Amino acid sequence: MTMILGIMRANYAAFPISTRNSPAAVAHLIEKTRATHILVGREQAMHNLVMQSLEVLKAQNVAARVPGLSPMPIFDELYMSSEDLSVKEVPYEQRGPDTLALILHSSGSTSFPKPINGTLHRLLQFARAPCYGERDLKGKVMSLHGNPMFHAMGFTIASFAITAGMCVSLPAPKNPPPSSTAELTIHGAMNTRSDLVLAVPSMIESWSRNTEYVEWLSQCDGLVFGGGPLTKEVGDYLVSHGVPLILEYGSTECGAVKHFLQDEHLGDDWQYFRFADHIDVRLEPYVTGQYECIIMANEHVRPHVINTTIDGIDGYATSDVLEQHPTRNGYWRVLGRTDDQIIHSTGEKLMLSKTNPGPLEGTMNQDPHVVASVIFGRGRFQAGILVEPRAEYSIDPADENRLAEFRNQLWPTVQKINAFAPQHSRLFKEMILVTKPSKPFAYTAKHTVRRGIVLKEYEEEINALYDTIDSTTEVNVQYPAQWHLAQAIAFVRSVVHDIMGHKVADDDDLFQNGCDSLQATYIRNALLRAIRESSKINTHTVSEGFVYDNPTVSRLGSFLTSVVLGAKFPSSNPESSIARIASMHAMVAKYTTDFPVFSPDRAASGQLSGDVVLVTGTTGSLGCHLLVQLASNSEVRRVYALNRPARNGDITRHRQERALLERGMDVAILDSDRVVMLEGDLTQPGFGLPADTYHEMHTSVTHIIHNAWHVDFALKLSSFEPQVQGIRALVDFALTVPASTKPAHIQFISSIGVVQSRH
Repeated sequence: MTMILGIMRANYAAFPISTRNSPAAVAHLIEKTRATHILVGREQAMHNLVMQSLEVLKAQNVAARVPGLSPMPIFDELYMSSEDLSVKEVPYEQRGPDTLALILHSSGSTSFPKPINGTLHRLLQFARAPCYGERDLKGKVMSLHGNPMFHAMGFTIASFAITAGMCVSLPAPKNPPPSSTAELTIHGAMNTRSDLVLAVPSMIESWSRNTEYVEWLSQCDGLVFGGGPLTKEVGDYLVSHGVPLILEYGSTECGAVKHFLQDEHLGDDWQYFRFADHIDVRLEPYVTGQYECIIMANEHVRPHVINTTIDGIDGYATSDVLEQHPTRNGYWRVLGRTDDQIIHSTGEKLMLSKTNPGPLEGTMNQDPHVVASVIFGRGRFQAGILVEPRAEYSIDPADENRLAEFRNQLWPTVQKINAFAPQHSRLFKEMILVTKPSKPFAYTAKHTVRRGIVLKEYEEEINALYDTIDSTTEVNVQYPAQWHLAQAIAFVRSVVHDIMGHKVADDDDLFQNGCDSLQATYIRNALLRAIRESSKINTHTVSEGFVYDNPTVSRLGSFLTSVVLGAKFPSSNPESSIARIASMHAMVAKYTTDFPVFSPDRAASGQLSGDVVLVTGTTGSLGCHLLVQLASNSEVRRVYALNRPARNGDITRHRQERALLERGMDVAILDSDRVVMLEGDLTQPGFGLPADTYHEMHTSVTHIIHNAWHVDFALKLSSFEPQVQGIRALVDFALTVPASTKPAHIQFISSIGVVQSRH
């Protein structure tokens, strides 16, 4: 701040540049503003940034004027020097109110940041904003610990110390300066006993997770935020805990345009604000119920940038889209920006309000696995989302297993997004892209994602994803000429056979016959493409889970016929919670009646020592570890490894060998006399095993580890019935073991995800 004001006092224009900019962006700003001199921070990173920027500048324009360089003065040099300088040595030259005094730049979220020129007159207009406000700020302390002076919000509010008499608290000067973290910022505010705290949303979201911080903030006069949207869940949580949350709305081009620090606390309506009385605002209709905000020039404020004229009056069209409060007259909230909308190939718009990318990304960014996200899909039929994982969850997206696991971790959050997104904006699991560790997101100084740069960086991966999706919708099956029921069923039958690789009877459950979630996605995509191209139906209205809702060939055929005939379908399963609970109770009743009564055999105490374990699902990751550990345990006499037969006829022994080798485990255990590999089906009598094998196992097993539960969060209960039937079969098996003093002990294993909230 000292340097900025000093440069202005010396009759030069100051231009603070964000150090988050890339060398190319810095070079662009230097050239656009024709900067003549650069003050460079003492840190090596600052030196490197400047030198790289000048190299880019010279490479792009050999005739470009290269600015001079000087080291940035530090606090001791400015305030602790023994040298006595007189203001007479630097006489002030009156140059008039329209003199360029300060240049700031936009955040550059969609392209290179743009320089924005500020004259002395307009800076004074902006600095007067508190004079039109509703609070007396004299003597109040406002923390700006987390707000850099190269950002308009930080500089403008710092200038209020001059016009409103408030005190600004800032970090203690250090060389090199520490990074502005959320923890340092809140502790700085606490240590300076600030009455008001100004912060960007990313810091506030971090503070909301600490009860000590929330308690302290609830005692402040206000927690002020701006520069981007604060997630509604976080804002609601803070307000419910007494934090006086205050939204400030403005821009680098116009300054603060709402009542600065309005006196009224809005509670649950914290997202809304009133425009200041001295601001001339025009709200141009955008879509129904939504308006673009345009700030008009008047005697009180003239925007730095003029990009429109209305009725002969200059103005600045902000590209911000606003919505009026349904009951509070004169209160508005920002929904997003006109340049954020994603127009799909159908011409439908992924626009604002419930369908704006901002709220969708905001919900995803609250997922504990996620740092940030970007919605994409411009010019495409369906939207996708690019996600940057937190460091502890970072993966190589080329690893398909890790990618599938990470997508499953995000799926509950995606379901929340789909609950309020419009049908044409819903996200499918295969449309989740994950960043590469070598290509992290680029961020602005406000820690918002540089959307345009990120989408350009991942253009190749996004195109490849859409190519993959297109390829999964192509099947070697001719579309029916008419979508009558018989033709629709025949088409579905052929698609299912083409994708699953084997025939499934029309009334058999696809998932009970080996259909996995990926194949279900391929079936869905192929069927939707068929009706979209053959009948020009808008398939965005079709539920994303219709294959799971209709898990047989005949039901899918009937469903497609209904869609083509124009039937309306909700975006999610219409089954009510009451009906779902009733079906659960019915299945529980079906499989929990008439249990065999165990009859202990008191004469069985002399049987062979050692445990005999029946373990299912040993070809999976956890199953391999179980098999190796059981076979290596001296207390285990025998291990029966029971797995379902492979539909491609692959022998279980071969599958088990490959699974062990992939995990670096000893295949030799399969040759042990203690390990018996079996193929069977728990839903069949005697597990589908030869009678003598079943009898031998039944008369010796002491422990059962069931590790073969099918994990698929999208399946409906009916498709899980064979799994439940298999559990009951194991219980019956355990209760009827002959020649034993107690039944076989059963341990059930599944994913922790099956007990998460499914509301």
